[in-house]
Amino acid sequence: MRRITAIIIDDEELGRRIIKEYLKGHPEVEVKAECQNAYEALEAIEEHHPDLLFLDVQMPEIDGFELLGMLEEVPLVIFSTAYDKYALKAFEVNAIDYLLKPYEQERFDMALERAKKDLRSNQEGQRRIEQLLDHLHQEKRYLERLLIKQSGKIIILNLREIQWIEAMADYVNIHTGNDTYLVHQSLTHIESRLDPNQFVRIHRSSIVNLDAVQEIVGWAKGRYKVLLKSGKELNLSRLGAKRLKKIMI
Repeated sequence: MRRITAIIIDDEELGRRIIKEYLKGHPEVEVKAECQNAYEALEAIEEHHPDLLFLDVQMPEIDGFELLGMLEEVPLVIFSTAYDKYALKAFEVNAIDYLLKPYEQERFDMALERAKKDLRSNQEGQRRIEQLLDHLHQEKRYLERLLIKQSGKIIILNLREIQWIEAMADYVNIHTGNDTYLVHQSLTHIESRLDPNQFVRIHRSSIVNLDAVQEIVGWAKGRYKVLLKSGKELNLSRLGAKRLKKIMI
């Protein structure tokens, strides 16, 4: 019998306890972690790479749909929530199933059997995951916040806090007013997830938040620099100048 690894994500202890109780009849499912918020869930998913998520939709700060949009690899998902208004959206993002609280053992078993079937058919399971990722990226093309691992914890950084981002080989340095965060991503990848009307790549090695810009100043031989409100000066390439002109009045 194939083992199925799972993570339960629900901010209510009762919700997590019910799922564990219903799973007693399914010994092939191994619960790797229980999480009560998105912070814990992100760490657990990264550590265990589960086959299946039991995911509550309505959670504080970051809801279930937003959590999935933050994942680079999305497992199969069974949503659960007390709010039926999320049902249509759950199926739009290709969830395996949607459990409306309170639900009985029989309804839970039906959802889990659908998950098992997709996991047995690797091709079908992969198709669902790819469709889920496509939908999430289409629906929410640009990021609203970044999740950054720092000193053994996950920091949620609102994009309006970012002043500029610089390339550092295979990493980027993200600069806020008070802190700098080193992230293992390419500048091009970060750029693709940011709103181009707010964040502009002004040089091959830097992206700037327009809200952090004080002015553009002349430098030498027709070249310019971008002066930030913090006093930081950044080089402006010719291509970067063309990008800025596209959004200037």
